[in-house]
Amino acid sequence: MIFRNQTSPTIVANSISNKSIDLSQMRGKKVLIKFHRTSGCPVAQRQINELAEQQEKLNARGIQTIVFLHSSEENITPIYKEVPGLHIIADKNKMYYQLFTSKVTWTAMFSPASLRENFRSFLKGYFPHFTKFEGGMSTLPSDFLLNENGRIVDYHYGDHVGDWWTVPQVLSKLSTN
Repeated sequence: MIFRNQTSPTIVANSISNKSIDLSQMRGKKVLIKFHRTSGCPVAQRQINELAEQQEKLNARGIQTIVFLHSSEENITPIYKEVPGLHIIADKNKMYYQLFTSKVTWTAMFSPASLRENFRSFLKGYFPHFTKFEGGMSTLPSDFLLNENGRIVDYHYGDHVGDWWTVPQVLSKLSTN
């Protein structure tokens, strides 16, 4: 279980651009950690692309972003590109999902809210990449905001596939934490 003000679990991994990501080396910076579904999910595609488009706003506030997808690097790299401050990590075996106790549930996948988010993604041109589904489709998004000392100041476990913190929500949390 994750609690506010606890030190974040350790993250040491390579991003999809082969950059070494060591959370302990990010001390002195705020860090947003996001867990999404598989790389083939249209909702995850839309959410991560929206995040990439707005990462400059987070950079301006001193926030580095780490995104996990439970897919192999081979399935992630054709779909996603990293931008400065945004690091995408393949976690096919969900090791980091387990460390951060991200939720897995089948029922939320078929909730009206999840179906609505899939439809919204379709309307924006994001469609399933069925050959890129790995590790199941039942993971829900979760978000963790860390302060400069690596402590969790706020977190959010999604209730459906589209329930995640947007960039404006993250920025508003900075003024309250």
